[in-house]
Amino acid sequence: MELNALAEAPAARVRALDPDAELVARARADPREFLGLYDRYFDRVLGYARLRLADAASCEDVTSRVFTTALEQLARFRGEGSFAGWLFQIARNTVRDVQRRRPTEPLAEEPPAADPTPEEYVLERERARELHAVIGRLRPEHQHLLALRYGADLGYDEIGAILGAVPATVRVRMHRILEELRRRFPHDNA
Repeated sequence: MELNALAEAPAARVRALDPDAELVARARADPREFLGLYDRYFDRVLGYARLRLADAASCEDVTSRVFTTALEQLARFRGEGSFAGWLFQIARNTVRDVQRRRPTEPLAEEPPAADPTPEEYVLERERARELHAVIGRLRPEHQHLLALRYGADLGYDEIGAILGAVPATVRVRMHRILEELRRRFPHDNA
């Protein structure tokens, strides 16, 4: 009897640490409750896709597929890790599927922040294309980490929970990735 209690204790602690555990339980009971998880993560998943993919249509398609898959597979989520980690793994796999099917595509049109001259606009787009290409040559796990941090706008503690790493380790990894980007993309003025 004591052995069973010890075996069940770690799983209970993991579930208690997942801030989405209650929403997941409600969504399992009633699929309409999945909307709470959708609202919580939509912008982050879309941001993740935007950093990993070149065009807006693909990003929106990936985001839609991520949530459709998550809802369909919610019963398979065992709760051993965080819901966010599970969701971003679906996002990572969906992005990989799109990247395998399509070579590179032009970056999405984004309205300029200020009114640049036509030359400035062309130069900025070319710079963005080059940076996107440099990021595309990074190892997939580095692209994933960049997308979690800057695309999904997750904090180091959230990324650590997703990856099963200490936030300080995530910070060090991110620093190394950014240093590598600076070496590969030397004409960065920022």
